Amino acid sequence: MQDTQLLRYSRHIFLDEIDIAGQEKLEQVTVLIIGCGGLGNACAPILAASGIGHIILCDDDVIEMSNLQRQFAFTSKDIGQSKAEILAQYLAERNDSIKITVFKKRISQEFFLTTLINCDIVIDCTDNSKSRHLINKFSVRTKTPLISASVIQFSGQLMVFDLRQAYAPCYACLFLKTSDNLSCSENGVFSPLVHIIGAAQASEVIKMICGFGQSALGKVIQFEGLNFSSYQFKIEKDFDCSVCNH
Repeated sequence: MQDTQLLRYSRHIFLDEIDIAGQEKLEQVTVLIIGCGGLGNACAPILAASGIGHIILCDDDVIEMSNLQRQFAFTSKDIGQSKAEILAQYLAERNDSIKITVFKKRISQEFFLTTLINCDIVIDCTDNSKSRHLINKFSVRTKTPLISASVIQFSGQLMVFDLRQAYAPCYACLFLKTSDNLSCSENGVFSPLVHIIGAAQASEVIKMICGFGQSALGKVIQFEGLNFSSYQFKIEKDFDCSVCNH
C-alpha cells in the first residue's frame, strides 16, 4: 500500500477491526450497486471514500428536479442527464484511485449473467418490488451476498442475504412476488432517512468484507425516522421458497 493510500485510509487503518489487512481487502473487491437514486447517492460515496476497489453502477434513469431534495450527488445543471454517469463522476472526483464502471441500462437476465458473476457483493438501492425480486433471483443463483434496503415516508428497512450460509433465507422467503410496492413519488420520503439507511448499507458491506461486527444477516432492521427508534425481527428460511429451494 502506497504512502498516499496509508494517509487517505488512516482513520480506518487505526481501527483494529480493519487495519491494513482489512483495507487491502476493500481494495480487492468488486461491488455492484443497482439504483443510483436516494439510497445509491448515500451508499456509493461512502464505499468510494472507503476504498472499495471496483464499484459498478447500474441505473437507466435520468435526473429530475424532485431528486435534488435527497440525492446530493446531483445539482440542477444535471437535470436530464444519466444518474449513473453523474454519480460516477461525483465518486471519481472524491477518490480517483478506484475503478468505476457504469451501465446505463435496465437490469435484465442477460445483465446479471454477464455481470453479477464477477461481483463480490450486490447492493439493492432500487425502489420497486419487481427489481428487488429480480436482483434476489440472480444473487441466489450466483450465491452473491445481497445488501437490500428500502425507504418510504419516515420508515426504512435494511436486510442482508447470503446464500453461502447454511439455512440462510432469501428476499423471496420474506416478500411474495405479488406484494404491493409503495412509491416515494406518491407517498413522499424524508430526506435524512435515505442517508441513514444508505449509510447502513455501506456499513454492512464494509463489515462483511473485513469480517467484523454483527451482521444484519437473517434479520430485518426497521428504522423509524419520526422518533429515531429501531427494532429488528428474524427472517426464517422458507423451505418451500420457489427461489432459493428449487
